[in-house]
Amino acid sequence: MTRTSKLALASLLTAVSILTVVPTARAESPGVRHTVFMAGSVIEASAEGIYLCIGTADGATPGQVLDVVRVTRDRGSNPKQGIRFHRETVGKIKVDAIVDEHFAQATVLAGKVEKGDIVRLADPGEPMKN
Repeated sequence: MTRTSKLALASLLTAVSILTVVPTARAESPGVRHTVFMAGSVIEASAEGIYLCIGTADGATPGQVLDVVRVTRDRGSNPKQGIRFHRETVGKIKVDAIVDEHFAQATVLAGKVEKGDIVRLADPGEPMKN
């Protein structure tokens, strides 16, 4: 085997070993894992109450406190940037009762909740990121 062939073979083996090891390392990296493990939306916000599209199938239980996030369209002055969206935490709610596996009733603890807002429970060990 020539010196060039040996170098090519060594390079190929190195590349293959990197490709098989790196994805595993990245998947277990703390910066890559998901920090939100439950999310849903507000389907009704009225005098009759706050109802969420989140239930036992999603892991919801009475007493949980969820952040309320509103997504708004950011209309920038530069049309070349395209459409952008902004997420802002606008309040907190507490799950009072589970309606069924897909829905729950809640009360507002802070902020103003509107139909269409997102509700999410964050991993207690991680700060909430918008």
